[in-house]
Amino acid sequence: MAHPQDTRDLVRRLYIEGLPLNGAAVAGGVSYDTARDWKARAKSKGDDWDTARAAYRISGQGIDDLNQQLVEDFARQVITTTRELEAATIPAADKATMLAQLADAYAKFSKAFARVNPAYSGLAVALDTLRTIADHLRVADPAALRALQPHLEDVGAVLGARYG
Repeated sequence: MAHPQDTRDLVRRLYIEGLPLNGAAVAGGVSYDTARDWKARAKSKGDDWDTARAAYRISGQGIDDLNQQLVEDFARQVITTTRELEAATIPAADKATMLAQLADAYAKFSKAFARVNPAYSGLAVALDTLRTIADHLRVADPAALRALQPHLEDVGAVLGARYG
C-alpha cells in the first residue's frame, strides 16, 4: 500500500526532531521496515536524514544541550532494545548474548563520552559514589540510611548543578 507524502514527511520530521526511527514510524502509522526503506531511499537521492538530524540539533541547541541529548538518545535506544529483547521469541542464550553486547556498547559509549565531556564523567562518578554509600548503609546501618534519605533529593540537585 502506498502511503501519502504527508505521512513520509511526518516520519522524516519526527526522526529529524529526535525520535528514534521506530518511534517516528509508530507515530506515522507505518512499520519500522517502511520507515527504514524511506530513509534509505531518501539518502540515495541525497537527502540524508541523519545529517539533517545533526544539523537540526546543532542549530537549536548549545553543545551542552547537544551532549545531553546524545546521552538521552542512546539511553532511550538501550531501553527500547531491552524491551524488544524481552518480548522476542528467541532462545535464552541468544538473548543473553545480545544483552551482553548491549551492555558492552553502553559501557563503551559511556567511557568515550566521558572523555569528551568531563562533566558527564564527574556526574557519573558522583552518582556512583552516592549509590555506593546508600548500598553500604542499607546493609550496615539502615537507620543512617533512613536519616540520609530525606536529603538525597537535595544532594542530587547539588550534584546536577555542579556536574550537569
